[in-house]
Amino acid sequence: MDLTPQYSVVVPVYNSEKTLPELCARIASTFQKMNVAFEIILVNDNCTDNSWNVIKNLKTDKTYNISGIRLRKNFGQHKALLCGFQFASGEYIVTIDDDLQFFPEDIPVLVEEAKKSGADLVYGYYKSVRQHSTIRKFGSAFVSFIFEKFGNTSGQGSSYKLIHHSVIDKIKDYNHSFTFLDEILSWHTTNIGYAEVQHAPRREGQSGYSILKLVLLTFNLIFGYTTIPLRFMTWFGLTSFWVCLVFVCYFLYLKMTTGAELGFTALIVSIFMSTGLILFSLGIIGEYLNRLFALQHKKPSYLIGEVLR
Repeated sequence: MDLTPQYSVVVPVYNSEKTLPELCARIASTFQKMNVAFEIILVNDNCTDNSWNVIKNLKTDKTYNISGIRLRKNFGQHKALLCGFQFASGEYIVTIDDDLQFFPEDIPVLVEEAKKSGADLVYGYYKSVRQHSTIRKFGSAFVSFIFEKFGNTSGQGSSYKLIHHSVIDKIKDYNHSFTFLDEILSWHTTNIGYAEVQHAPRREGQSGYSILKLVLLTFNLIFGYTTIPLRFMTWFGLTSFWVCLVFVCYFLYLKMTTGAELGFTALIVSIFMSTGLILFSLGIIGEYLNRLFALQHKKPSYLIGEVLR
C-alpha cells in the first residue's frame, strides 16, 4: 500500500507458524471492512519453529502490508512489542497476541471506544471465563492486584490494546533491563478506556509461560517496578525489633525477680535470627543495586537480526 497507514498492528511472534497466516488474513479482512489503511508488524522473538519463513511468505502478499523483524535472541513479549513500536507509523497502534485467543474482528470495538471516550489507551478485556489454566489465572490475578495496589497499572489490562501514537512516541526508546509495558504506558497517560472483547481457547501449542517462568516474571516485575520488597524489609525489621524488645524486657524481668538464667540456647537463637534478618535485608538491597548497575551499562533492550520492509 502506498497510503500512510492509519493503524499499525504489532504482533510479538513466538513459535506460531500455524496461526500466523489466519491471524494476518483476519486482521487484513477487518481493516478492509473498515476501509482504512493499515500495516502489520510481525516481530519474530527468536522462534525455534518455521515462523520466520512463514513471515517471509506472508510478506510477498502485498494486500497484507507486512513488515517482519527478526530478533537475534529471545527477549520476551514486552521487548518484542517495544521493538515493533520503532517501526509503527500509524496514528493508532494495536497490539495483539499471535495465538488467536483474541479476535482481530474486535479491533473496531477498541477503535469505537477510543473515539467515544477520547482515550489515549484502550484495553480489551473479557468478562467471560478466561481460557487459561488455573495457575495462569491465579498468576495473572496476583500480578494485577500487586500493580493495581502498589503501581500505576490498571487491573483490567491485557495484551490486546489500542494505543495512540503520541503515547508510543514517549515510550518506544525506553531502555531497561526488564520491560513491563503496561506499567510504562500508565506512566505517560491516565486517559485509559476499556472495551469488552472475545477470548477463545488456545488452538495450537502451549503457552510460552511455564510455571517457573511465571514465578520469575512476577519477581522481576515486583523488583523492577515496585518498592514492595524494601517496604517489607522495613516493616519486618521494625516488627522484629519490637518483638525482640518485648522478649528482652521479659527476660530481664525474670532475671531480676527470680534470678533465672537467660540460657545459651536463647542467645544462639537470637544471634541466628538477627543474622538471617540482616542477610535477607542485604539480599533485597543487593537486588536493587544490581538493577542500577545494569542500567549504567546501557545494555540495549533488544538486538535486531533482520528486517523485512
